[in-house]
Amino acid sequence: MFSNSKKKGPQVTVDKFSSLLSGNVALVGDIQFEDGLKVLGTVKGNVIHKPGAASLLALSAEGRIEGNVSSYDALIDGTIVGDLYVEHLLELHSNARVMGNIQYRQLSMENGATVDGKLTRVAEGDVTRSTEYPALAHEEEGEA
Repeated sequence: MFSNSKKKGPQVTVDKFSSLLSGNVALVGDIQFEDGLKVLGTVKGNVIHKPGAASLLALSAEGRIEGNVSSYDALIDGTIVGDLYVEHLLELHSNARVMGNIQYRQLSMENGATVDGKLTRVAEGDVTRSTEYPALAHEEEGEA
């Protein structure tokens, strides 16, 4: 899925996660990441990718994030309570539960996944993130 040679932009392969939040870990606070982040535990805070960097977020079936989330690509099989912004490809697997609004460019959704919020497709070049997701925009303004 992520090895398509026609794909433009940052790319992280599924087999090369640079960071792992294990199932026995509960983190309270915001996380900013680049490259790959795999979450098997619980995060109570925003999970935001570093702007312009390659990023892939994988949330396992037992994983849970309570906060806003952003990534270039995302594989979601757990629970997100908050808004989700994915710059490129979003895959919602069968155990995915998202309680919040989602912005994405490409979407794949398996039978069984649920979304309690608004799905909005972002066209190439659109920058609606800062207006609709102020918490995400605020996090990135501190990076300048």
